[in-house]
Amino acid sequence: VQILITTGLVVVLLDIYNLFHLSKVNWTHKTHCPQNRPVTRAVIHMGPHKTGSTTIQEFAHHHIDLLRKDGYEMPEVDNAEKNARGKTVSSSNHVRLATCFVDPIVEDVRTIYPCDPDRLLHGLDLAAKGHNVFITAETLDKIDREGIEMLKSYLSHWIDVTIMIFYRRYYDWLPSVFNEIQKSLTLAKREERGESIVDFLLQNSKSYHDLYVASLFDRLQQKFDKKNIIVLDYHDTRTRGPDETLFCNMPNAAQMCNASRNTDGSTTNPSVNLAYSDLAHGARKAGLISISNDERMKQVVKSIESYYKSSLNGRKLYRICPSSNILENLWNLTLAAESKFNPNNNPRDFDELRLDFDMAARNKLCALDVAKTLNDPTWKGFFGMYNRRNKLYRENKVKKGWP
Repeated sequence: VQILITTGLVVVLLDIYNLFHLSKVNWTHKTHCPQNRPVTRAVIHMGPHKTGSTTIQEFAHHHIDLLRKDGYEMPEVDNAEKNARGKTVSSSNHVRLATCFVDPIVEDVRTIYPCDPDRLLHGLDLAAKGHNVFITAETLDKIDREGIEMLKSYLSHWIDVTIMIFYRRYYDWLPSVFNEIQKSLTLAKREERGESIVDFLLQNSKSYHDLYVASLFDRLQQKFDKKNIIVLDYHDTRTRGPDETLFCNMPNAAQMCNASRNTDGSTTNPSVNLAYSDLAHGARKAGLISISNDERMKQVVKSIESYYKSSLNGRKLYRICPSSNILENLWNLTLAAESKFNPNNNPRDFDELRLDFDMAARNKLCALDVAKTLNDPTWKGFFGMYNRRNKLYRENKVKKGWP
């Protein structure tokens, strides 16, 4: 029922718009497109998640005047908005337009970012006025086949449609996605999930994750012509970052391309080291420390990081790494995607790729061995000292707690 309601909402909006607005325009149909209709373009950036989307959106937000000089408008509201969790979202991220095409039963993102019909209508109004549009929302990587059909219908109001998505190597993308999930979890949710990166890799080592570019591309090409889908290389060393990669490959976006070449190449929303929070959660579970809320957890994680960096001089942490079977599957999936989206690599490139994969297999694809770390006398001493120090602080015997 919810799917029908969602589908009906978009269809009704389009029908109402066409009936009462577009019908007022005196277009004479000759073939598929009206004879006097200006050649308009819609560029849709779909992410996927963890390929520099936030960086691209913030760049577009700060350079909206240049985007307009290139002939593009963005269907957006005037002010930043807050989602259901109270987090401010830039109006340059069209998430509340994107969720109109996402299945509400499968994806809870519709609860956090409800579909905004005004954005749909604003986009159609821009089409009626002959404007090109740039839409960016990594949430569109969640779109299913029915949603793609709805999106195609919506985009039919522009003559030329270009969909832009980023390719990131599978073994490099997965830990970044896991990091994003974990760092946003509340204390209660983290305890409920109890998932490590090794568990996550096991779940996604036999076939591609649904949000991965290979899965998204396969869904898109069932409804859109391949020539309308541009796959960009996240690892392109010729550019400073994803903003330059996108805008310098975007049709007729010379102003934005030139501006992106003058950035420092830094990315927004980077990953964090989950080892410190893993250790804090493990210590809490083992009864070594009391953590009752999210703010307290942040304080403990900060203290663990400070202690590790200042007192242990970056000593190697105990790790649990994926099995050889998981690694072999990840490597094969990575190679298949690399051959598909980056076919011009030579044998030397693949040798370098293998070296990078082997390094990742010993580092970012591994989880902290919490049990072994907590049994280490050094960390036992830290948590004992932490508790004593904060006990004295609560008794007003010292001026501040740890650190």
